[in-house]
Amino acid sequence: MNLFRIRGVNILIFYRDQEIIIRDVIQEDVVNLFTWWIDRELNKYDPRPIPSSSYELLRECEHFCSRYDSEVMNHDPKHRKYKYFIICNTQNQMIGFVNIFSFDAECKQCELGVEIGDKRYWRKGLAQKSVQITTEYVFDNMEIERIYIETGELNIPAIRLFEKLGFATCGEILDEGFKFITMEKIKQS
Repeated sequence: MNLFRIRGVNILIFYRDQEIIIRDVIQEDVVNLFTWWIDRELNKYDPRPIPSSSYELLRECEHFCSRYDSEVMNHDPKHRKYKYFIICNTQNQMIGFVNIFSFDAECKQCELGVEIGDKRYWRKGLAQKSVQITTEYVFDNMEIERIYIETGELNIPAIRLFEKLGFATCGEILDEGFKFITMEKIKQS
């Protein structure tokens, strides 16, 4: 890990190679994250409704930005609910993220999510590489022994991705008529 400056701010770099950079989140990332949050194609397996009017869009934007400020960028790390690993190309243009959340200190576990929001980078193996790097970082640097994901049963691309990464199916959840598959990866001793 090393530091790198963007617009006068030191940013922690978790990983860098000839394809990608994985760095810490910064305030300006909110624009891309919100854009991807409301993208219908990116969220086709998510039962969450996407805003369909300007009024709904403004309400969703206000809610998203408020949560981003308090749960992601909060100056007190104890109040952060999400940790983002931002995926960039080698020109430091944001193309996606891996995030961890639902931290449980007692059970030493967290949930993980991944999204390649820039569709020009789909099907290039970058989600797989980024999740692999992030899970290694989390297991090596945090007091986490179990990482799990929940994804819609119809999200076959995500299920295959996590199977390739050594995640095993460990359960199913029904939520408001939608079935989710839970998969987990346990830290090896």
